[in-house]
Amino acid sequence: MAAVQMQPTQGQPGQHPPPPPQAPQGQALPGQAPPVQFMEKPNVVGCPPGLEYLTQIDQILIHQQLELLEVVTGFETKNRYAIKNSMGQQVYFAQEESDCCMRQCCGPQRGFTMHITDNLGQEVIRIQREFKFCAGC
Repeated sequence: MAAVQMQPTQGQPGQHPPPPPQAPQGQALPGQAPPVQFMEKPNVVGCPPGLEYLTQIDQILIHQQLELLEVVTGFETKNRYAIKNSMGQQVYFAQEESDCCMRQCCGPQRGFTMHITDNLGQEVIRIQREFKFCAGC
């Protein structure tokens, strides 16, 4: 029978192993998604809560977040969007609220409610679109 030799680990006995490697601030380790950077909330007097971010930016970039289920199967899922400033910092997050049957059967004519939340999860904007009936459909 062969003897098994244990190699000593770094550190002293009884200590926890060293923490896993970490990427520099704002960068991801290989194989990991980059960390989300959030825009800092400005302090603006007289502005409705949650809309202060809009006073500091001149453009927004809207990125749809793809769902693996939808990509692989074509099954329509609720749309989700990251709303960012020109520096790539997340300002808001938008999520569709709609009925599953409407998403599958009515496509772009479906009615929905879009909930737009700030980085703390507080809803700041709500957009509601009614079903668009098309007689030629």
